[in-house]
Amino acid sequence: MPLSEDQKTELLTLQKLSRQYEGIIRTSRNIEQQNKAKIELKKIRDKIESIGGSGEAERFLQGTPSAAPAYGKKKSIDDIGETYPTLGKMPMVKISPNSDEIEINILGSVLNAWENTFYPALGKIKLDFALSAERDSHFAVLEGLKRQMKILAETIEDATRAVREDSKVQLRDMRTRQQRQFMFDGGTFLKKIHEFWRSVYEDIQSNGPKCFNKDDSIQIDTRLEATNFFQGKSVREAARFTVMFLHEAIEALNLPDLPVDKNKQR
Repeated sequence: MPLSEDQKTELLTLQKLSRQYEGIIRTSRNIEQQNKAKIELKKIRDKIESIGGSGEAERFLQGTPSAAPAYGKKKSIDDIGETYPTLGKMPMVKISPNSDEIEINILGSVLNAWENTFYPALGKIKLDFALSAERDSHFAVLEGLKRQMKILAETIEDATRAVREDSKVQLRDMRTRQQRQFMFDGGTFLKKIHEFWRSVYEDIQSNGPKCFNKDDSIQIDTRLEATNFFQGKSVREAARFTVMFLHEAIEALNLPDLPVDKNKQR
């Protein structure tokens, strides 16, 4: 029986998740983490087989261009959708008129999208108490990151307007430290919420007990909130899109493990 479009979309998502777990198995030195990844990888492969038995799923994944990573070199913030299609569905803009670091602008755009689009919609997904409390805790971290971004944007513009050479040097150094800290803290946040929503999505796909409205659609009161990208989309699709969005954001930022700058300065 031919695969439906929904099945094909789910297979591509599962394939990308499996590659992440395969990467953990290859690179992690933590035995416990490796074992956990192996367990999750087996679940994903079993799910792939259940969607398209008799090799149908594997033939689809091997034969479609979408099965291969579409990532490539970033040119500018305006071109991000060419290499990261899910990420490109959200507005990508500079954090300030003179911000010329593409990774900084991508991170800022991702945080804005998370606050304005994802947070209102994902709040409609009914999770068990523990997961609901963890989801709520993410917003406090997001608020801190938005404050960091605002200070960084002001520093960038101050550096552009500076006249005295000593002021220029001081502001450039300050900008470098703030950018480094912003990328470190932002990257830590994205990795954390990606892991969180990936576990939620996997629970939904396995019909687990942690999500109470997995068969509903996202409904946002447009009298109180702006029109939302997720309006009318199923909870399953919203969770799937969220996982892919965060995965592409992390890939696009190419985040290194940077040391924390203890001396955050304005």
